[in-house]
Amino acid sequence: MKAARIISPKRYEIVDDDIPALEDDKVLVRLLRTVICGSDIPYFSVSYKKESYPFPLGYPGHECLGIVEETRNNEFKIGDRVMYYPTSLEGFKEYHLTDASRLQMLPKEGDLNKLSMTQILGSVAHSAFRIDRPYKKCVAIMGQGPVGLLFTSLMKNLGANAIIVIDPLEYRLEVAKRMGADFIINPKEGNAVDSISEITNGEMADIVIDAYGQDVEAINQCFDISCHNGQIAFFGICLEESPRLNFNIFFRKELRMIASVGPEVMVDYPYALNMILKNSIDVTPLITHELPFEEIQKGFEIATNRLDNVIKVVLTF
Repeated sequence: MKAARIISPKRYEIVDDDIPALEDDKVLVRLLRTVICGSDIPYFSVSYKKESYPFPLGYPGHECLGIVEETRNNEFKIGDRVMYYPTSLEGFKEYHLTDASRLQMLPKEGDLNKLSMTQILGSVAHSAFRIDRPYKKCVAIMGQGPVGLLFTSLMKNLGANAIIVIDPLEYRLEVAKRMGADFIINPKEGNAVDSISEITNGEMADIVIDAYGQDVEAINQCFDISCHNGQIAFFGICLEESPRLNFNIFFRKELRMIASVGPEVMVDYPYALNMILKNSIDVTPLITHELPFEEIQKGFEIATNRLDNVIKVVLTF
């Protein structure tokens, strides 16, 4: 089977590996799609210690869609199309042996690329379910990558009165308009805090969602753009273990914070799939690139360097 692994900073290789042998009560899945996630990129782009390489086969892929090739589990039969949610981040491999609990049945028909967005939407939905109800509230979303764009669409679905999005890339702001943003702010063109104050007549945002999280400055800005007694939801991964937060602003505004990492497989993923199947959320603007799995190196270069107005890169087998 085809598999990919990181062999050095910014370098993937394709190797041939054995197909796993079927075991009792297990399901063998052959992937049809695997998708590059923003959380995968640091493993590709950051230089780790020399002895860390090569990384394990398939690492760190986790957005996977496939078809059942063999099964010894009564829940699935050969030919079923399934979402596969790996526990060990090994999604960049063609075949996977798994428990049935890590699979979600897909309809026999339907666009595979759209269905492959179930995993990321499920993760976003998990966070959204933990946030205060956005109905008739002002929501500000920091970052309009794939996660931020899905938050924008989901907040629109849940009845937010106004959605304000902040991102430094114009092409992503244009997509945000299609996904439901009411106001767009490019921080390169002005102060985001001042812009939100103007939009809200000084009241600021009831709910702030951090879909970026890469640096402390962006995290602290979430405090600045929140209203008094507002709520801040952190989804983006902070690269610092102990970031220096502006605690006094958080304290004096009496803010409330939540964090969200990973969905509940049996709750959030079925919800996400249903939203896609009903076209309640249009995920097609996210899917900007489709490449053969053998071109994973090119896919990561596009995603890492944000080339060609990239949002999501889908790899096909």
